[in-house]
Amino acid sequence: MNASLVLAAICLLWQRDFRQLIPLLKQPLVWLPALMFALLAASLLTQHHEYGPKMVGKYQKLLYVLPLALFFLSDSRLITRFISGFLLANAVILAISLASGVGHVTLGGLDPQNPTVFKLQITQNVFMAFAALIWLTRAFGQSGVLRWCYGAWVLLATANVLLMVQGRTGYVALLVGVGLWLLLTLPRWQRLGVLACGLLLAIMLIFIPNRATERLTLGLAEVRNCVLAPADQAYQACDNSMGQRTAFARESLRLIKQAPLLGNGAGSFWYGNAQTGYGVHNPHNEYLLETVQNGLLGLALFLGWMWCCFRAAWQQPTACRNLLVAVLGSYLACHLFNSFLLDSAEGHLFMVLAAVLAGSRVVRQPK
Repeated sequence: MNASLVLAAICLLWQRDFRQLIPLLKQPLVWLPALMFALLAASLLTQHHEYGPKMVGKYQKLLYVLPLALFFLSDSRLITRFISGFLLANAVILAISLASGVGHVTLGGLDPQNPTVFKLQITQNVFMAFAALIWLTRAFGQSGVLRWCYGAWVLLATANVLLMVQGRTGYVALLVGVGLWLLLTLPRWQRLGVLACGLLLAIMLIFIPNRATERLTLGLAEVRNCVLAPADQAYQACDNSMGQRTAFARESLRLIKQAPLLGNGAGSFWYGNAQTGYGVHNPHNEYLLETVQNGLLGLALFLGWMWCCFRAAWQQPTACRNLLVAVLGSYLACHLFNSFLLDSAEGHLFMVLAAVLAGSRVVRQPK
C-alpha cells in the first residue's frame, strides 16, 4: 500500500492539479483522522512508552485520506478500476483457496484444513466477505447469465468464509454487511422472506456439524473459561483467541480508569507474560485502543469520524449508498474484535473508503 501511495503522489505531482485541495482540507472526513494522528503523536511528548513510536508509525495511514482523495478526484474512472482490481484479486484468491480446501492442493505450503492464501486468515476472510457483498449487489443488478455467474461467486465466497478459512471476524463482516445491505435494498415482503431463509440456515448450521458452528462454540467456551478462571490461573485460562480478547478488554478498562480523559499515550497498552517474553500492544478492539491511548477525547474524535463517513455515504445515490453503509457497518462491527485502523490491509482499505467519501462530498458541494 505504501508503494501504491507513492505512485499516486507521483501521478498527482505530474498532473499539478490541486484545485480541490482547499475544499478537501475543510472536510471533517479529512481533518478528523489527521487530528486523531496529531493527538496520538503529541502523546509521545508527555507519555513515554517503549512501543509508542512504533504505534504512531502504524497510524500514519490516517494522513493518507487527503492524497488518496485528490488521486481519485483526478479521474472518476479510478474508483471503478480500484473496485474491479479488488474483485479480481479476491477471485484469484478464492480460486486458489478452493483448490486447496476442496482439491486438497498443498502447493506453496497451503493447508487444506485452513486454505489461507493471504498472510493473515482474518484479512482474507474480511476481504472475501466484502467481495461477496459487492458480487451480491451486482447479482441483483444484472439479469440472465450474468446474474447466475455473480450468484455463484457469492455462494463460493460465502462458503469459503464460513466453512473453510478460519477467522470468526470474517463471519461478522459477512453477516453484518449482507444483512444491512438486504435491509436497505429489499422491500418489506422480501425482507421477511430473507429473514425466514436466514433463520432456516441458522437452524441448519446449529444441527448439522460444520466448521463455522464449531468455531463459534469454541469461542464462547474460551470466553467462559477466561471469565470464570481463578486469579492464579487467569493467564493460562485466557491463552487462546477469544480468551485473550476478554483479558485484553479487562486490561483496557483498567488503563482507561487511570487516565479517562486524555488517555495513557501511544503504545500504553500491554498484555502478556514477562517470564516468557510474550507481549501484545493491541487489545484487538479499536474502540478500546482509541480510549486507552487518547482517552475519551480520542474516542469522540474516532466516533465523530465514523459518523461523518456514514453521513457522506447516506447522501450517495441509492445503490451506492446501500453498499457503502453496509461496508461501513461491517467495519464498525469488526472494530469490536480487531483494531482495523491499526492493521495494515484493513486500515489502508478504510483510508481508501474515507478518501472516496471525502471526494464525493467535494464534488457534490454547490459551486
